[in-house]
Amino acid sequence: MLIIYLVKLNEFAKKHANARKSLITWKMVVERTSWKTKQDVLADFPKAKMIKNNRARFEIVHNTYRLIVHIFYEDQIVEIRFIGTHNEYDRIDPETI
Repeated sequence: MLIIYLVKLNEFAKKHANARKSLITWKMVVERTSWKTKQDVLADFPKAKMIKNNRARFEIVHNTYRLIVHIFYEDQIVEIRFIGTHNEYDRIDPETI
């Protein structure tokens, strides 16, 4: 999968050092996979939550942070839409961000 807006993850990791290792692992898994369905995502990340509009939410650092991506299965693209704390997540609509 090709990850779009990877700079968002890199900037977040600079500000939140405790998330760095988890984000690097997430990135490596995603870049090496080829998701065709939601079930493929859950096979790689069993704790992920699938959201409407082809979005997925991933728990980072034991759910300290949340990452939302938009998945374009046919094009093999994962677009990073949001990464932040629980409080920041509570202020957004994960289905439309």
